[in-house]
Amino acid sequence: MNLFVLFSSRCRSILTRSALPLLLGFLSLSVALAHPTRGQDFLNKTVSLSVDNAQLSRVLTLLESQINARFVHSPTAIQAERRVSVSAQNERLSVVLDRLLGPLAIRYSVVGGQIVLRADAPAGQSMLEKNATPSEFTKPYSGRVLTADGQALPGVNIAVKGTTRGTSSDAEGRFRIEADPGDVLVFSFIGYVNQPVTLTEETELTVRLAEANGLLQEVMVIGSRGKPRTDVERPVPVDVLSAKELQQTGQVDLGQMVQFNSPSFNSAKTGVNGVANYADPATLRGLSPDQVLVLVDGKRRHQFSALNLNQTVGLGTVVTDLNAIPSLALDRIEVLRDGAAAQYGSDAIAGIVNLALNKSVGVGTFKTQYGQTSKGDGAGYMAALNYGFRLGKPDSYLNMTLHYQYTGATNRTDPYLGNIYNATKSKEDSTRKVRGVYPVSGPFTVGYYGSNQTKAVQGFYNAGIPLNQQWSLYSFGGYSRKDILAYGFFRNATPSNANSTPELFPDGYVPELPGTSVDYSSVVGVSRKVVGGWNLDFSTGYGYNYLDLWANNTTNPSLGAASPTNFYVGRNAFGQSTTEANLSKNYTGLFGTKSLNFAFGGQYRVDQFILGQGSPDSYSTGPLAKTKNKAPGSSGRPGIAPEDETNATRSNLGLYVDVESDLSDRLLVAGVLRYEKYSDFGSNVSGKLAARIKLSESVSLRGSINKGFRAPSLQQTFNSQTTSTVQSGVIVQTKQLPSNDVRLAQIGVEQPKAETSWNYNLGLTAKAGNDFLITLDAYQIDITDRIVESERMIVKDIASLKTRFAGLSEIRFFTNFINTSTKGIDFVTSYKHAFTPRSRFTASAAFTINQTRIVDTKATPSALQQDTPKAILLIDTVSIGLIETAQPRQKILLSVGYTYGKVGVNVRSSYFGEVTAWEKPTGKPHQSQTFGGKNLIDLSLMYNPSKRWAISAGGNNIFDIYPDKVLATTAAYSNGEIPYSRNVSQFGFNGASYYINATLTF
Repeated sequence: MNLFVLFSSRCRSILTRSALPLLLGFLSLSVALAHPTRGQDFLNKTVSLSVDNAQLSRVLTLLESQINARFVHSPTAIQAERRVSVSAQNERLSVVLDRLLGPLAIRYSVVGGQIVLRADAPAGQSMLEKNATPSEFTKPYSGRVLTADGQALPGVNIAVKGTTRGTSSDAEGRFRIEADPGDVLVFSFIGYVNQPVTLTEETELTVRLAEANGLLQEVMVIGSRGKPRTDVERPVPVDVLSAKELQQTGQVDLGQMVQFNSPSFNSAKTGVNGVANYADPATLRGLSPDQVLVLVDGKRRHQFSALNLNQTVGLGTVVTDLNAIPSLALDRIEVLRDGAAAQYGSDAIAGIVNLALNKSVGVGTFKTQYGQTSKGDGAGYMAALNYGFRLGKPDSYLNMTLHYQYTGATNRTDPYLGNIYNATKSKEDSTRKVRGVYPVSGPFTVGYYGSNQTKAVQGFYNAGIPLNQQWSLYSFGGYSRKDILAYGFFRNATPSNANSTPELFPDGYVPELPGTSVDYSSVVGVSRKVVGGWNLDFSTGYGYNYLDLWANNTTNPSLGAASPTNFYVGRNAFGQSTTEANLSKNYTGLFGTKSLNFAFGGQYRVDQFILGQGSPDSYSTGPLAKTKNKAPGSSGRPGIAPEDETNATRSNLGLYVDVESDLSDRLLVAGVLRYEKYSDFGSNVSGKLAARIKLSESVSLRGSINKGFRAPSLQQTFNSQTTSTVQSGVIVQTKQLPSNDVRLAQIGVEQPKAETSWNYNLGLTAKAGNDFLITLDAYQIDITDRIVESERMIVKDIASLKTRFAGLSEIRFFTNFINTSTKGIDFVTSYKHAFTPRSRFTASAAFTINQTRIVDTKATPSALQQDTPKAILLIDTVSIGLIETAQPRQKILLSVGYTYGKVGVNVRSSYFGEVTAWEKPTGKPHQSQTFGGKNLIDLSLMYNPSKRWAISAGGNNIFDIYPDKVLATTAAYSNGEIPYSRNVSQFGFNGASYYINATLTF
């Protein structure tokens, strides 16, 4: 505990320099202190028991419960069924074992934290094998590892449980390892179910591994620090998406892979939509992108750097960019559909997405894919390579992934209906004829509206190595660079247009808005796992994202002909350093329980948010601003000005305690309590209670209640950007105010504090053997003090703003203004059956129904409303619609697959419910449009010509379904530029696409 106190107290000073040297030094100290379990530690423990005529196996079990250690043996070799009698009262274990095992001619030794029993002790020899090592009594075991249908499996990890010994199978699936009768060999390989094998006197083995997707009850660890459990055994719902299921979607972005596999997850591509062009908003259970926490192998992942300020799902929020991680780096994804802020900290109001990394060794995967849409655009190529190595020790691994991706842009604009040169038709037609760029009559398009062109280069690693029999060192991290080309709205060449520059673009222009998003991260830690002892995990990590933005093929209209046409807009950056310590121990039989797991720990985190200025011409105001009403700054994306530069940091400390217990074979209960202290807004206490009761061996009832929270992000509290326009010859500015602006306090606007939530979940699970599974969960999530971006406050119309914000036209800010309630039902059912080793059938159905409503709003601050007769609205119809109706309330996923030998087919149906968008046309009443629900059908065909090669071809949305179009009479249609709504998130608008891919395993 002294080390932990020292560790915690040093975090703040170390993190401001570098956390890595501290951890490495700490690891050195930990390794120096660590040592293998000594035999006398067990043998000197005192035990008490009185057993008469009981089976030997029963006596050994009673002893295990008192010493927190396992007896490893072959039941046949020691004749564990024979009956014995023994009595002891507070005697040393060694004395009891000599008295018990001596007459039975059984030897014992302490190896790797376990007591190994062997038969046939020579007469007169002590039952204890002094200083025994595994090599003194080993036998050579060999054999082959095969798939269920008899194909060899290379690269399978084979470990002697409880030791550091292990090996891998070769290209023919063969292996050789030395072990003892009674040892347990654990066979593990990505995509297959772990297979334990208890060794006997038979030394030639044949082991067949079942595919993981053939096992309905996958074991997971997210949402619990107790022992791993299957979904039907857990008190909360978790979707487990295997690597194979992700790859079978035919998608190349990780976010889209999850979109078509998890009913509660929603993420759609967008276009002409600000920051959302560079990182797709992703949500759980219809809430906001920043109300879901993303973990990588149980460790917090850093967020994207830029704040979404456009009118789309996630307005005013920061996302976590799933597409910055290559899919081949993953073993599976676990989606926890329940609040978990008490367990993992801020943001986990809606749930958690945990990315479990690939640890395979001795086997490689190369995958390549080509595809395009039915319109002939959006052509894309992807190539990815994954391979794992041993690091010189059994149970060590270094798994590495490289990923390259290019996806071309798509364009779904309608023919343009607006003017190019003049508002008068006759002058417009004559100019078109003279210029010869646009037809006088007949359809033509001017802009780009679709998915953005993307180039991505990514790498990821995952490593671990045992330091001795108890301590292990691990590390993972990666790098991602994405170059994305987005577009702005078309700027016509009408001289009166504030954004036109006829001197440079006489036929109008479409701003090109390239961005480069770079992520890098690394986590390094040490863990200690021992039988019957405390498990410890210490780690530190750092993650960083920056987004560099440009505006090309555009102008600063206020500079006229002197304007450049390419601008550097500036940089958004976000860094996060996290250091944590976790300790846990599982007790068997304590206080009369079947099991009791106790865990506690702490986390210290430092966040940093940076805004870096753009080139001067991107934000400057030129002479034409006053003389010709021309807009200042780079059109399409104004630059970050020097006065808006930001470098803000904050820290927080979190402490938690977690208890989980199987009170009996039927009843599981769990409870968590967490305290967090933030340097900028205060503290928070959150908690969780959960339980599961087995009504029978096949049916369980589960439920949870938890109080969660989400701290305001640094991007929300410190974002400060100014944009300029010209109105009636006067330059006016719109300002996004940081929350610490003293003028906000003067008008009664408080700095944002944490959102708090109450999350209720009640579910039923049922299974039929290992083939059929059903889960049904109903939930309600009530959020208080939800943070929203205010409406634009027009300074000249609000008395309290006129003097305080002179020179500004509009202001916006973040505030805790609304309370919301989300109610829903999730249903998941799966059926998987192998008719023969060569013939397998799978089917699944999943749906979600939910609804989010704003149930309360705070009153407008009296200081803001003062002397303004008209009511001031801090949130209006468009923003309300983005919260309540912009995401589908229903989502239904159906899938059927069949594999026979080398061929397979998979059909998937995805239904996305209706969505509604609102708009506020100038001088007209607010209006809305509802876009109907749609069903998409995907088809894929697979062929495996050999055990190394797999080829698949398929189509997504093969019937070419599009969302309903925006009404041409609305402003949102933008004269044909935006035929599909930017203000909702349904399923995208690219239509059908087709692909072919090949996978090589070596």
